[in-house]
Amino acid sequence: MPTILDLPIHPLAVHAPIILVALLVLTGLGYLFIPPIRRLVGWAVAALVLISPAAVYGSVFTGEQFADYTFGPGKWTDAVQQHQNYGWWLLWTLVALIPVWFLFAALDRGRRAALLRNGAAPAPAASEDGETASSGSVDPVAGGRRVLMFIIGLVALALLVLAGYLLFKSGHSGAEMVWGGVVQ
Repeated sequence: MPTILDLPIHPLAVHAPIILVALLVLTGLGYLFIPPIRRLVGWAVAALVLISPAAVYGSVFTGEQFADYTFGPGKWTDAVQQHQNYGWWLLWTLVALIPVWFLFAALDRGRRAALLRNGAAPAPAASEDGETASSGSVDPVAGGRRVLMFIIGLVALALLVLAGYLLFKSGHSGAEMVWGGVVQ
């Protein structure tokens, strides 16, 4: 079992995913719902999307070693097994978020580039015969991009909410094992 200063690493390692995943959920929600801040937090969210699964994996890995040391291989209690399951579900949720997040960010970057290319001009108004006046500065894929961003944004939102829930359940189940019945 890996230790630091003769203490098991797992109780220390769990703090990294608690902070990183919580930051990912909060900044990710801001990124999805507040388009003007996307340029400000985009790189931070991208880094968190990549770093958070690594932190969760470190916690799961050290937790399994800690449980094997404490209870013996294959002799874990149901509470430990449930705690481990939450950790693995959180990890796979974050791994699933990676391609979804980067696809959404790429579409948003394309949207912003089209707006800059067009001088942030609104789409031309329709003429009397129902045809759109052509000015040459219209983004031809804006409608499709908007629909795709909405769908992918919903998937990203669902994964962020699920990650927040699994972070809570994992942390709560671990805290119950350590502090349940001690603090009243």
